[in-house]
Amino acid sequence: MLAKIGGRGRMRLFALCLLLLSTSELVIRGPIRFAHARDFNDFISPYIQTRAWIKGADPYSSRNLVALWPAGAERPWFLEKDLANGSLVTKRGIPTAYPPTAFPLLSLFAWLPWTVAHGAWLVTSLLVSLLGVVCLAARAGFNWQTSETCLFLAFAFALAPFHTGLAAGTIVVVVVGLCAVALWEMGRGHPLAAGLWIAVAVGLKPQIGLPFLAYFILRRYWGIVVPALVCLLGLASVAFIRFAVAGVPWVNSYLYDNKILLGYGSLGDFTEANPIRFGLINLQVLTYAFCGDRMIANLAALAITALLGVAWLFFFSRRSNDERNDLLEVGTLAVLSLLPVYHRFYDATLLIFPLAWAWTAWQGPLRAQARATVMLMLVFLVPGGAALEQFRHTGHIQSLQHSWVWGTFIMPHEIWSLILLACILLNAMRARATLHRQ
Repeated sequence: MLAKIGGRGRMRLFALCLLLLSTSELVIRGPIRFAHARDFNDFISPYIQTRAWIKGADPYSSRNLVALWPAGAERPWFLEKDLANGSLVTKRGIPTAYPPTAFPLLSLFAWLPWTVAHGAWLVTSLLVSLLGVVCLAARAGFNWQTSETCLFLAFAFALAPFHTGLAAGTIVVVVVGLCAVALWEMGRGHPLAAGLWIAVAVGLKPQIGLPFLAYFILRRYWGIVVPALVCLLGLASVAFIRFAVAGVPWVNSYLYDNKILLGYGSLGDFTEANPIRFGLINLQVLTYAFCGDRMIANLAALAITALLGVAWLFFFSRRSNDERNDLLEVGTLAVLSLLPVYHRFYDATLLIFPLAWAWTAWQGPLRAQARATVMLMLVFLVPGGAALEQFRHTGHIQSLQHSWVWGTFIMPHEIWSLILLACILLNAMRARATLHRQ
């Protein structure tokens, strides 16, 4: 008995050590890097664009972005040069085509001086990210006194997309955290709070938040959906009224930014014209490696995702009416949402949802699928695409770098992992539906 208790104690100590290490890694590779990137990061563009919206100027204008560059941040050398030759959006991805609904929400930060707003965003993004993981653990029903819970938190905090997102100051990590909070609020029987959090998520980053809103619609959770839609309508009204009062002709520049951001040679381009395309995790990067044609690659990616989406809908329709654990459905949908449209590596922060499900099913009848899920996620404990890009630039293994295997399997290995992960999770949904019919 003593040996058994001692073994549990050692396991708990081991889990706590891993949690401490992963939390330290998260802080060092995330917030600390963001703190040192004060002058240029992913948050400075939406910050300036929101200030432009507040002032009654076009937030999607490159000229306004350069003119309103905050005094507290050093002006990058490329600003005037790229503005003059019209390549600011293509080369740097700024100004970014955030939806108008984001500006009323970000105005809380835009009223602050840049040095203060930078620190406030750092604290906000870190706290919301950690809160999202904790809320998922609570939603999954984990016992906070067990080593298994510590191991889940350690694995979640060790995910490299978290680190990259926090280091870049991207809005994505905040939105993912808000989606997790909304799921937790739903489980607690607080539909109004869940709806408001989902509305904020969709308002900030539609490509992340909309799949969760769609899930609530499919589940007919009208107590969540209606407040979310009303809140989104309110945010859109505030944004459009400000545009109308100021007489800002913003639509053309908004459409232009969207077009350029995904155009040839841009940061969102999945072809060889974009030297950092393997920082993307959407399926087009992989389909293009096989066919070499932009249109065919897009169609193939959409067709594959549509096929997987139909399978998800089919297995979703066979769910048990009294099934309360929706982590599998949400986690599978989150993975599928990464495939058809533009997503960068830090968007894989969404993997915390299937990870939470896998932890709950580790010892159950779906343990094979759960363990395979966790194994595939090991790929995302390191920023593999970025590391391989740097390795390629060193000039090593030149023969392999120019091979078909390098471009179709090695560099896009994260996308392969997402496809396999989607298939395993769909198989888990199928198996669960079968178990409930027996």
